[in-house]
Amino acid sequence: MKKKLLLSVVLAGSLAFATGCAGNTEAEPAPSESAASTPAEAPTPDLEGVPDVVATVNGIEVTKEEFTTSYEGAFTQMSMQSQVTGQEVDQEQLKTQTLDNLIGNKLLIQEADARGIEASEEAITATTDELVASNQFTSADELFAALEEKQGIPKEEAIEQIKQQVRIDALLAEEGADAAPTEEELKALYEEAKASGAAAAQGAEIPPYEEVKSQLEQQAKQQKTSEVALALVEKLREEADVVSNL
Repeated sequence: MKKKLLLSVVLAGSLAFATGCAGNTEAEPAPSESAASTPAEAPTPDLEGVPDVVATVNGIEVTKEEFTTSYEGAFTQMSMQSQVTGQEVDQEQLKTQTLDNLIGNKLLIQEADARGIEASEEAITATTDELVASNQFTSADELFAALEEKQGIPKEEAIEQIKQQVRIDALLAEEGADAAPTEEELKALYEEAKASGAAAAQGAEIPPYEEVKSQLEQQAKQQKTSEVALALVEKLREEADVVSNL
């Protein structure tokens, strides 16, 4: 999903369903005839040997169930990318990244607890609406139904994850993640895009700055959130009692 992943991407809001694998299936291309005829070749997530308690974070467990849900979601996303790049998914590396994300998420939630940060019903509804819109669902009920069908996440659990996401967003806002990007930062991003030559390589012209300014603002905000989240998690982890059993 497009909602920040949070943690699987930027350590902010690593909702299990924020990995793109629970989106509206109508937007997904149909598999080719040849792909459908060789399902045995499709890669599968390797979860052999994952312990019941994958890690503890200040005495709070990261369970096998939590790890499996996050890992399968991340694996699905990486597998889709590998079909484009032709690069095989490095499952050992992905397991490490998944666990790091989960540990980071636990640390952020614990910090939100320590600061007394709560999630209002209005904020939970707003975040849910964002997820519905960004994934092209028609309603929250359709979103929750897709999560349960594709990832086995009941509605109550999904709402709880959204609640924790709201609290993490508020925590990162306190750390300065919601600071508006400056004009200089936006123009620097624009120049980076021009210098990369990605659009030119595809035979396209880069639109004028003013036409893409809103997109640059969103990109800058995501980068800022990533930086703030990573820095905070690094600080919290230095002071935390973290034990990995993976």
